[in-house]
Amino acid sequence: MKALVFRHNVAREAASAIGGRVGRRAYVSRLAPVRIEDVGEPPLPAADWVRAETVFSGLCGSDVKQILLNGARDNPLTALVSFPHVLGHEVVGRRVDTGGRVVLNPWLSCGPRGIDPPCEACQAGRYPWCRNFRRGTLPASIHLGNCAAAVGAHGERFAAHVSQLFAIPDGVSDEAAVLADPVSVSLRSILLAPPPDGQPVLVYGSGTLAFAAIALLRHLWPSAEVWAATRPGTRAELAERLGAHAVLSTSPDALVAQVASRVGATPLQPWSKRDWLQDGPAVVYDTIGSTETVETSLRLLTTGGTLVVSGVEPPKRFEWTPLYFKELRVIGSNGFGVEEVGGVAKHAMQHYFDFISRGLDLTPVITHRFPLDRWDEAVLTVKNARRTGAVKVLLEPSRA
Repeated sequence: MKALVFRHNVAREAASAIGGRVGRRAYVSRLAPVRIEDVGEPPLPAADWVRAETVFSGLCGSDVKQILLNGARDNPLTALVSFPHVLGHEVVGRRVDTGGRVVLNPWLSCGPRGIDPPCEACQAGRYPWCRNFRRGTLPASIHLGNCAAAVGAHGERFAAHVSQLFAIPDGVSDEAAVLADPVSVSLRSILLAPPPDGQPVLVYGSGTLAFAAIALLRHLWPSAEVWAATRPGTRAELAERLGAHAVLSTSPDALVAQVASRVGATPLQPWSKRDWLQDGPAVVYDTIGSTETVETSLRLLTTGGTLVVSGVEPPKRFEWTPLYFKELRVIGSNGFGVEEVGGVAKHAMQHYFDFISRGLDLTPVITHRFPLDRWDEAVLTVKNARRTGAVKVLLEPSRA
């Protein structure tokens, strides 16, 4: 079968990185470490694993960052990855054994690894906190898409442990279902710091996680005042369509000024001329996680406020004095598992299906579709999102 394979190769990675300084196609050329390959049927690591036909898969930001080599060799998570691997973990599939439509909980935690009894984190449904990502029947890996022994979703078929597959209700379209993973990520980030009564919150970003956060905030906390720091044009229109009360600039200084105006605060101007505020939104949900967005969030958060970071970018130096002076909280948000919503505890993807039945519709974030064999165009469409307007891009295997 055809699948998108990433092979860790220093020479190819160096060639792509050097070539990428001249042209972006270097990251997806025949010299790059990623390519479409003919691979064997997805292996079944144990008897309680099954195969599924891929209907279509979503390009996650982590997929694109890996292909574009947007990372650093000292990243601690390199301890939890094995190569070569088939990329992809956002997917709608059909089980080969039953024909049923499913979405994938990609975490390769205790259950998929055959570890019994499971660790305390897995017993509690906190699969991203699993203590056994290097043990059991699988090599080091966090989830499908970065495991050498478990084929990811960017292929014609993938394999998963039965506990990782959730049936898609009849009333949920494939297009809505493929968003189950990123929506679950955003749900987790909001539940870590729900919007306080009577105080505004800000969603920072222009991608799927940001738009999911906006929609979830309006769906679950309809009285909350939600602002969005989103790129102008179609992105801003989408933020408004999903319920944002105000769309603000993504330019740091302009964003701080706009927040100051909205809360009636007087900006404080230091020698650097980079204004900061003592009053602002109670929570910022940062779906980008760059040094620029983290620093800007610290500047505009209200005193005693909370920054929730779900995006990931390579670290650099930034000015973080407001963190201690305003006694801010910074929370990292990673993945999803069993979550409690309205007093009901169940898997985040099952909550998402409930939200759909009550009117939540995030399918407008799907902007592009490509055949799997045009993966390179899909990646560059995401890379050039400012020009293409891409939000969620799907890959679809060709069918004979």
